[in-house]
Amino acid sequence: MSAESAELVMRDLVDVLLQEDLAGFGARAEAGQPAELAGEPLAPGELWCRVKLAAGWVCCRVRPGGALQRYRYARGPVWLGGGGSAARPLRPEELLVLASGELADAAEVSEDVRAAVEHTEVVLGQRAALDLTPQEGRLLAGERLAATRNRPFHPTARAASGWTAGEVARYGPMRAEPLALDWVAVRRDRLRFGTDPDSQRLPDLVLAAEGRQVLADLVDDEYLAIPVHPWQFDHLLPAQFGEELATRAVIPLVRGLGRCHPTASIRTLTTAPETRRHVKLPLGMATLGATRLLPPRYLANAERAQECMRELVDRDTLLRRRVALCDERIWCGWHDPADEFGDRPGQLAAQVRVYPELDGLVLPMAALAAHEWDVLAPAISDRFDPVDFFRELAKSFCEFGFAFLRYGVLPELHGQNVVVQLRGARVQRFVLRDHDTLRLFPEWMASAGARDPEYAIKPGAAQSLRLESAESLVGYLQTLGFQVNLYGIADALCRHFGLDEGVLWTQLRLAVRECLQPLPAAVAEVLRARLLHAETWPSREVLGPLLRQGRSSGVSMPAGLGVVPNPLASGMVG
Repeated sequence: MSAESAELVMRDLVDVLLQEDLAGFGARAEAGQPAELAGEPLAPGELWCRVKLAAGWVCCRVRPGGALQRYRYARGPVWLGGGGSAARPLRPEELLVLASGELADAAEVSEDVRAAVEHTEVVLGQRAALDLTPQEGRLLAGERLAATRNRPFHPTARAASGWTAGEVARYGPMRAEPLALDWVAVRRDRLRFGTDPDSQRLPDLVLAAEGRQVLADLVDDEYLAIPVHPWQFDHLLPAQFGEELATRAVIPLVRGLGRCHPTASIRTLTTAPETRRHVKLPLGMATLGATRLLPPRYLANAERAQECMRELVDRDTLLRRRVALCDERIWCGWHDPADEFGDRPGQLAAQVRVYPELDGLVLPMAALAAHEWDVLAPAISDRFDPVDFFRELAKSFCEFGFAFLRYGVLPELHGQNVVVQLRGARVQRFVLRDHDTLRLFPEWMASAGARDPEYAIKPGAAQSLRLESAESLVGYLQTLGFQVNLYGIADALCRHFGLDEGVLWTQLRLAVRECLQPLPAAVAEVLRARLLHAETWPSREVLGPLLRQGRSSGVSMPAGLGVVPNPLASGMVG
């Protein structure tokens, strides 16, 4: 196992332990070098940080933490000492167990951290054999770049829980050769369909002529052939749909038909060669603590959200210029009227996502947070300037985020859901995908004349789509939009180009101030107060909730709310 893989995971782990103050880890962090490490050197700008634990102490090199936290991890190793034993380096999963105290699911999460190191090794090993230079109008290289980091600042982001290293190599995004799909016939009266008529003919959208003919010879009109991921076919389909297989409501047809490339999300695949169509399929494994299923109720809610956003884009000049939407109305999934809100129907479903016409350089914003700027910078511009680029990106991002907020809605703006289209180093527009988490504040929607999408939500269930305050809606911009997406990009730029992160926070502050000006007074007042003048911002906690709850049996990632200093307050940035 290479040191690089463990170091990448350890960096995210130490940073989140400090920021979330898990079991008092951050509060007990103090500057100081134990005598046992007296011979270990510091590089310029580094400090020693020691944290006392019941088992002794842990210590590592850190650097000043910037706007959001006191310290950030600088480099390894992380040492365990005290208790009469010689100091020794720790593996990430060992540190997780030591730091998490008595939290219930430490063993399960430590296994995910261990898997993150192992799976990073696979991804980086395969990545070295690929040319990931982004190509105009094509997404696959950017998806693969995004996969080298995945969700920034999450210590299990690189783990595919439930998969071996061999399965990551076989089914993951760095697989060089196209992946073929398996196909089953499902009785049409047992399926629920999207509103686009093409939902009734999925094979025609993803297969070449010879593949379509193979299925046409096997399927009669009472059935529809739908694709199944080969891992899902082997591991989940027999267990989840054994009765339906026995009664021939579901019939296996053919294996290894079609050509696709997995993307960073693993369950979504591009067609090969690339077209505007991507195929999204459920997987009964987990990433970020959430199972990668595809419940039809989520697909239906995504359609409602898409229609809501489409109306707003059509009526708003800025949104029409800055935003394009993927079409997510083509889908089908298992229909069980007695289990409308259950997760089992999400084990057998498929969506065909259709992108708008893409030209210029198109990248998931998550790719910009990857530590791949030696590849990205020359692809974006032969005279790339990181501060100018971040200024342009931050302003364009705020423009369209604020434009949605004026109507009382906000898409989920983390880097995997937003594709940026560039021409040179200038932002042309953003392409939005995964519409099922468009969040709403009904009062602002009503004031702006925006139509409610009327989501189907299980009565009495916890939900985060319809919010009770404007501040809660803005909080999702502060957490997922700014701290995960834009700050993930800023972090990668600062590491590669040797920048002080305060320079980039200043660019974001200037962008916020400029983009407030066209907004209605009531909306601008809330944004100004929450973004610029509040002492603190909400933050997204990920490790503590995962340790307390364990992996989710459903599709929602374990997460909670914490507090960080406001990085845009006048005393924090220049």
